[in-house]
Amino acid sequence: MNTTALPTYTQEAMEAWFRQVTSPGSRLLSHGVVPKIEPKFVSCSLEEKSVTLSFDVLEWELNPQNSIYGGIIATAFDTALGLLCHYFTKPQVVITVSLNTTYHKPMFLGDTYYIKAKMDFQGRSLCNITGEAWSKKDSAITASATSVFKALRETQNNPLI
Repeated sequence: MNTTALPTYTQEAMEAWFRQVTSPGSRLLSHGVVPKIEPKFVSCSLEEKSVTLSFDVLEWELNPQNSIYGGIIATAFDTALGLLCHYFTKPQVVITVSLNTTYHKPMFLGDTYYIKAKMDFQGRSLCNITGEAWSKKDSAITASATSVFKALRETQNNPLI
């Protein structure tokens, strides 16, 4: 008989988890690149299996054309989509297998953009997650992403648990 309890998911628990991992002082925001891009929790939906985070375009993120570097947007997608995968696979460590990002429109200093990540498929170890980024200024889609994440069997050294 398997006595391993399956996680119980509620909308309230999901909101609390995302608020905690994106709050100042959380383990996620304690080192590396993620604290530098300053992710902020906006909303989530257990029914949709989605989360929305916001990011401000910061001066250090600008390229020579004074728009945000594509790599910064890819990092924001990796963060938002990866957190969604981690929520549904915790306590396992999650790694990015692939991240395809398409850029539709530039964003500039002072812009705020939102990324909505949505779980399209969750298997035993792989998750397919899509994302869209849009500008607060005009609600235009600025970028989109598709990804595959893998949940590893290991749980040690996981910064989110």
